[in-house]
Amino acid sequence: MGKKNVHKLSPELEPTYSLLGISSHENDYRISWALNEHVGMHFAKTDNHNFLHPKFAETLVFTQYVYVDDADYRTFRLVSNRCDNGFLLDEYKNIDFWLLFDTFEKPQLQTLVTKIRAIQFVSAVFSMDLEKLKNKNRLF
Repeated sequence: MGKKNVHKLSPELEPTYSLLGISSHENDYRISWALNEHVGMHFAKTDNHNFLHPKFAETLVFTQYVYVDDADYRTFRLVSNRCDNGFLLDEYKNIDFWLLFDTFEKPQLQTLVTKIRAIQFVSAVFSMDLEKLKNKNRLF
């Protein structure tokens, strides 16, 4: 009997994401427009982000905008943290919008945060550690 060949499959690395929390009293379309104008993105409204809340047994609907940067092969998602019935991430009620994207190098991330903070009607920008969020699955 001949020698058997053994092939081991190595698991694919999971993509890593960065998450920014944005506080602003403006509507979602104004934040999207401001990111397009001041940061150089091209957000477009897409299907809403739906989440079935286990506590209330109802679907919560959050507005969502997407920008695909073909040059850098990155996708950015801007998702509202508030809807008529509640919050996407309940523990962060002071955050109005979530900006989720493929991880940048630290200098690029700082540049992005600085540009967003410079928008007149943005109150604050928070860099969040996605791994430490207890309900991070709600973002996907």
